[in-house]
Amino acid sequence: MRGKKILFCDNSLRELINFRIDIINHYASQGYDVVLVAPMNMENYRFEYPNIRFIPVTLKRTSKNPLTDLFYFYTLRNIYARESPDYIFHYTIKPNIYGTLAARICRIRSTAMIAGLGYVFSKGGIGNRIARKLYRFALKYADHVLVLNAFNKELLIEQKIVAPEKIILLTGGEGVNLERFKPE
Repeated sequence: MRGKKILFCDNSLRELINFRIDIINHYASQGYDVVLVAPMNMENYRFEYPNIRFIPVTLKRTSKNPLTDLFYFYTLRNIYARESPDYIFHYTIKPNIYGTLAARICRIRSTAMIAGLGYVFSKGGIGNRIARKLYRFALKYADHVLVLNAFNKELLIEQKIVAPEKIILLTGGEGVNLERFKPE
């Protein structure tokens, strides 16, 4: 029998390590195989535990080209099928949308983390309307959607992007290490 495997997918390796290394290390210390999937945007990285691996992907964060997004989706689907993790955590808009859909196709449970709704919800335009529709479609397949403030929670419910029972409001934040990031 294989060990448990957790996968984290983000649009930046640097941000994934910078803000989520404590939770990554926690899972690794508990014996989970931990796989990080993100674009390579830092030169030097070392993991504290040997059961943490990194798989680089190509992602154009601000591109609105559907072909590059489709390529990203298929890349994630192939990684998820090959890695077959027990659970996936997605962060940021494109991993939340395309990663959640890829996880659904591979029959892997997942959670989407929405730290902020950003320009997709604050600006008009056809591209942002499409992004909101993609969010609505994809997030219905997430087990949970984590948000950091009540405003985002209410907006997602009001605009019928996420079913209320799926949303988890992290009132104390997502667990950023305050020893490393001291509040002023």
